[in-house]
Amino acid sequence: MNLLLPLYLLLSSAPPDTLPYNLANPSHIINLVSEDLQEISGLSPTDSQGQYLAIADERGEIFFVDGAGGGAITRRVLFRDKGDFEGVEMVGHCLYAIKSNGDVYEIGRWKTKRMVVHEYETHLNKEDDVEGLGYDPKRRSLLLACKGNPDSSTLRQVFAFDLNSKELSETAVYTIDPLEVNRLVPKDPDENNHFFSPSGIAVHPKTKDIYVLSTSQKRLVVLDYDSGTIKFAVRLNKKMLPQPEGIAFDRNGDMLLSSEGKKGEGLMYRFLYREP
Repeated sequence: MNLLLPLYLLLSSAPPDTLPYNLANPSHIINLVSEDLQEISGLSPTDSQGQYLAIADERGEIFFVDGAGGGAITRRVLFRDKGDFEGVEMVGHCLYAIKSNGDVYEIGRWKTKRMVVHEYETHLNKEDDVEGLGYDPKRRSLLLACKGNPDSSTLRQVFAFDLNSKELSETAVYTIDPLEVNRLVPKDPDENNHFFSPSGIAVHPKTKDIYVLSTSQKRLVVLDYDSGTIKFAVRLNKKMLPQPEGIAFDRNGDMLLSSEGKKGEGLMYRFLYREP
């Protein structure tokens, strides 16, 4: 449902000539009233406009969320009873989910009673703490963004899981320097000492840039697809997005961000794409 925007949302945290989005002015806000989505941990577009996938912590259950109908859950796909699942994507007829230890789950025939689930182990582990999953059509790969240790300033890594070979790249396809993020967006005095740590990742359908979200410090970083260099880095409004963990794009470039509900319902925001 649409809500009146409080005053703090009218104050932009980024210059108007940076991102092709006005982060102070979402076009649509959805309160996710279902308790199952209070800890929403991933977000993905589907093959139906306005319909999105979400996943919640501690259970392998994928939710189809109606973005045009107030965030109602229209379908559920349970593929594992337990597990620390952090991301979800739809690619063609398959659904994919990621565990924090780097294991990739491929869910086929999910519309039928003969659902097929394949689990692929990778060289990542629990310490890598994978929290972001996004589809890269150019590579035909899933991008796995590692949160790592928020207390450390070591490079944050993004790996590519090839959907043809079902293998993860040995080396990172992108790295993000948390110290560079701090230089571009200096910490406010009231911010904690944690460093940029990816919690969501998505490929922009128009520009092909890589968008990486961080709950730690509430930052959004945009990487150039080919070079991996940081094009933009902005501060997100922590009152609007208390725990941002999901990012997705519609085909027309509109951006969706989701946040866990710290003391209430999960949230989804839509930001309209502004052509350069």
